Amino acid sequence: MASKQIQWPQRLVNFVAFIWLHLTVVNLLRLLWLGTVYYDERLVYKSAMATCDWDNWENWGPETAPHRMVLVADPQIIDRHTYARRGITLSATIFYTDLYMSRSYGSIIDHLNPSTVLFLGDLFDGGREWDSDKIAHHHSDAMIPEDPAGFPDWKEFKDDYWLSEYVRFSKIFPPTSYRRTVQSLPGNHDIGVGNGIKESVLDRFRLFFGDGNSLLTLGNHSIILLDTPSLLNDVNPRIHGPPRDFLNSLPDLLGPTPLQPHIIQNASTPAPTSPPPQNNPKPVILLSHIPLHRPADTPCGPHRQSQNPIRIGGGYQYINTLTEPLSQEILHKTGAKHIFSGDDHDSCTVIHEYEDRKQRAEEVTVRTFAWTMGVRQPGFMMVSLLNDGLRGGEETVRVHECLLPDQIGIYLGYVELLVQTLVILLLNMARRRGLLWRWCRCLRLGEGKREEDRGKREGLLGIVQGEKTTEMEVGTGKQNRGCCGEFCRDLGELLIVVVPFYLALLALW
Repeated sequence: MASKQIQWPQRLVNFVAFIWLHLTVVNLLRLLWLGTVYYDERLVYKSAMATCDWDNWENWGPETAPHRMVLVADPQIIDRHTYARRGITLSATIFYTDLYMSRSYGSIIDHLNPSTVLFLGDLFDGGREWDSDKIAHHHSDAMIPEDPAGFPDWKEFKDDYWLSEYVRFSKIFPPTSYRRTVQSLPGNHDIGVGNGIKESVLDRFRLFFGDGNSLLTLGNHSIILLDTPSLLNDVNPRIHGPPRDFLNSLPDLLGPTPLQPHIIQNASTPAPTSPPPQNNPKPVILLSHIPLHRPADTPCGPHRQSQNPIRIGGGYQYINTLTEPLSQEILHKTGAKHIFSGDDHDSCTVIHEYEDRKQRAEEVTVRTFAWTMGVRQPGFMMVSLLNDGLRGGEETVRVHECLLPDQIGIYLGYVELLVQTLVILLLNMARRRGLLWRWCRCLRLGEGKREEDRGKREGLLGIVQGEKTTEMEVGTGKQNRGCCGEFCRDLGELLIVVVPFYLALLALW
């Protein structure tokens, strides 16, 4: 028994000696890099989800069961039409943006577990440009419209490219069981906007994702999806007809429908009067890709990254806001209390007034889901609905903006850590070779005079003999080559561990 008690201190000493032996600068850098890479490629997503957990902000009270929704805006998956770059730079951009959105969306599903996920349009970036119909129906290149971006491969966009992009989108945002996912709301990058929309592009989007105009009931709320890009068209009834008919039917669809008693009556019996209409018991939430009109320079609230408000205007295949008459018509016919839109890529919250300022609606423009759309920190909107009939006139909708990891900041952090690593390796090499000691001696007071005198005696500051000079140059060359080899060896020992670990994290999620 006593021998065992003696062995434990010896084992502890051996363990400490083993750790001390391997506690080198390279191994410490390995641990630093492995921890940093694992956090930035894995834990940073879990940390973002933990910050946005429903229990942190819902506050509905005990024993409630709200309906939880997530709104995703403007993923705009990058394609050959997005940038002028080609080759490995474009491939790397596509790979890392897809990976970022896939990890973010997977984290939302796994950790937040929403009941419904709604997309606010702009699923693709160049979907409106992949018009195979204009290639199939024209017989000469002169009749094909020019590529607005000036890319030479404009004529190569065909339906097989659309299918490949659709499969790619489905891999980034896969459907999940026991969860409603609605992706049918089109954006201007999906189909175009107004008179720039082509029937073939719109029909193809509807075929794959469904009708962009629909009325859903979620959590005892009426959720309206309105295809506003098509509603702005005024030349083709097949494009603007469906959203126009849907908008005109909303007062009836949302209005009360009291039951009438079934009475057999004769001419002398007056018909019973209908009960007065009641307010819609299901509060209305409107989803539109294009934001509603607001006066110029309307502030967007504290959550916006940019200091500039949403600009009133438009350009090729886009318009920043709907027109004022159309916005008022939509508000009047929907009676919406809450509006969620996309398109701008940045957050914006405004209050709309309608019905002679008797009604108010809050519109929240949801920031983009991608880190390549001009916003440093992407995000999504969390919406909690509770309309159980016991609220007593209180608000039944609560929203929370959740921010995703700062991918650009992560990359800049890698660059900063790499620079620091190179400096540490250089200093460590100098320490082992005693170079730091020599530098410090040169800087010490009083040492400079003695070194100068000794140099004069050795002829270093006078006429230097050729043999001694040659010998010194050879020794210096050997020392430089030895330093370079030592530095490269330390760097290689670091990379041989960190790079495979990083690649494994990229391949496995």
